[in-house]
Amino acid sequence: MTEFAVHHFLRCHSMSDNDSADVSTQVWYAAFEPSKTSHLVATCGGNKVCVIDVETGIVQYRYTYPKGLLYTLSWSTACPRNNILATGGTNNTIVLIDLSTESVYCHYSLFQGKNKYKKIFISSILFHPSQNILFCALNNGYLYILQFETDDSRIVNLENRYNIDLKCEIFGLAFCEINDYLLIATNVGLKGWDNSQSQDQELLDFELPKNPNEMYKDQNENVIDSIEIVKDSWIATKVALHGVIYIFNLDAALSKTKNNKCLVKPTYILQWSDTDNYFMSCSVGLDGKLLACGDDRGSIWIYNLKDLAFKSSKSDSKVISVKSVLKWPKLEDKFLKKKKKLEVDVYDIVMAKCAVHSSGKYLVAVTNNNLVCLYKKSTVKK
Repeated sequence: MTEFAVHHFLRCHSMSDNDSADVSTQVWYAAFEPSKTSHLVATCGGNKVCVIDVETGIVQYRYTYPKGLLYTLSWSTACPRNNILATGGTNNTIVLIDLSTESVYCHYSLFQGKNKYKKIFISSILFHPSQNILFCALNNGYLYILQFETDDSRIVNLENRYNIDLKCEIFGLAFCEINDYLLIATNVGLKGWDNSQSQDQELLDFELPKNPNEMYKDQNENVIDSIEIVKDSWIATKVALHGVIYIFNLDAALSKTKNNKCLVKPTYILQWSDTDNYFMSCSVGLDGKLLACGDDRGSIWIYNLKDLAFKSSKSDSKVISVKSVLKWPKLEDKFLKKKKKLEVDVYDIVMAKCAVHSSGKYLVAVTNNNLVCLYKKSTVKK
């Protein structure tokens, strides 16, 4: 099993550039550049996007958003010689960043008029893996499908193709290319949108198992706070308060669709934390062989999936125990001491998002107390 050790801990998202003791800014998202030769990870939180070299722990680029907060980002591989980074948050503006020139070159506003849409923000943004499409979700339930063109090195001519009103809150997006399906995490369950069909289609409702967590079995909420593609048609999803992570086969689930409802029978159930906290999102790496998910105690739960058969089964779901839990380290923080602030581990440390490098060598987690945590693989036990 892969073991990870602390590599670098960075406080690079402070709202004020001069505040090295800012422990209130929340960092929400992290994603590695989609290239096996790259060691860059992009993170967003507060009013900043940071692009960090995980080998050195050095912030290579930092962008400060002048109009509010940033919650989400996505890398595009549409330009053959240059991966473009998109981010968004408050003020409903998509920002495109060209790292080759270290510059923001495009602001695309979804709305006109600031007052009416003050409380609405971009909650999730995602590039289609092979088409010139950008999915953009707002917290008020609007899903925008935008199309774009490319020149040699940049995304250009971003335009709204159409939009859908889900009439619920949207928290995350994942695209399963093999099924041409967009999966949408919401506060009322998991939704599906068939990218191969017309825009007039009715969204699919996925029926996930009832809450198995004895502590919260009477809760009626169905908040999906993490959705990830494991490999091929295999999907990992986490329902808040369930205390587990479900892995199911989308092909098998779609075959059980009736009246726009899709029954999900997980093939694998990963045992996770029994926390009552929300919004801790998992990540998958090593071509589906490793899954990581943080909790609200500063720990990262690591699952070795390499021995799973990944074959649909009619038998009962297989329950899988966690193989390794990476505990929060004891930090020596001179900046907090200088400001006479309490250490961060006095409070809950919510690992909002994990990201795994394609090689499995690096693991990144971002927290609610303004830290980007870089871990590096140390040993492999056979």
